[in-house]
Amino acid sequence: MDFEAELVAVAAERSARRATIKKYPTLSVVIATARPTDLSNILIQLEAQTMKKFELLLSIHKFKIGPSHRTAIARLKKRGISVVTQDFSAAHTLGSVLTAMAKQSSSEYLAKMDDDDIYGPEHLRDLMDTAITTGAEVVGKAMNYIYLEAIDLTVRRMGPTGIASVNQWDDWVCGGTILVKRGAAEAAGWFGEGKSAVDHFLLSGVKKNGGKIYRTYGLGYIYKRSIATQTYFTNYSKYMRGTSGQRVGIWSHPEFGTNS
Repeated sequence: MDFEAELVAVAAERSARRATIKKYPTLSVVIATARPTDLSNILIQLEAQTMKKFELLLSIHKFKIGPSHRTAIARLKKRGISVVTQDFSAAHTLGSVLTAMAKQSSSEYLAKMDDDDIYGPEHLRDLMDTAITTGAEVVGKAMNYIYLEAIDLTVRRMGPTGIASVNQWDDWVCGGTILVKRGAAEAAGWFGEGKSAVDHFLLSGVKKNGGKIYRTYGLGYIYKRSIATQTYFTNYSKYMRGTSGQRVGIWSHPEFGTNS
């Protein structure tokens, strides 16, 4: 499937799902951030979401929010988004800060977003549509689009098998796109307390408890591999194999909110 065909397929799927939905369940979004610039970027993306209502829980790790962050948060609050922030010291692990914030959530569903990835305006609503229509305990997106900052290139990967395959029940979704029923997340132990592998902790816990995981299209989400230190080191060459499209820079299109 080429890019234009994917756009058509996703539009049709989106329309069909939304035609059946009368009311959305409540949603909480949890984000752990340790970089001021990434926080600024993700707040802009959250403001652009077409999901009208959600609760935002921000764990601020190793830095203090500044005036520009407060201004962006104020804009979110103005459109009716509840925002809770909590500071964490460097002594806290990634798992511990995500778990601490997730426990404070009050909604039926919990979405995890990563501060350095790229999310289009339909991201949260698409995930909620998928969760409602499939009944899955967890839904998330395939790894179809990856931005490799070291070489300033976005690659598109679509395939019938593996983590790029779409619209199927599986054990894995992109960690930055996890949407989970709150009760299932709590029963799984949230995101654990570890320094890394927090997504695997939650997904494996849900699966162990008998929950189902559904993976949908990756359109509208770009997984970003940054030059900056991540929770694990990256072999960039593995993302170059089997690509079905490439764009210099970050892929520009309204679906990703990157067309300005």
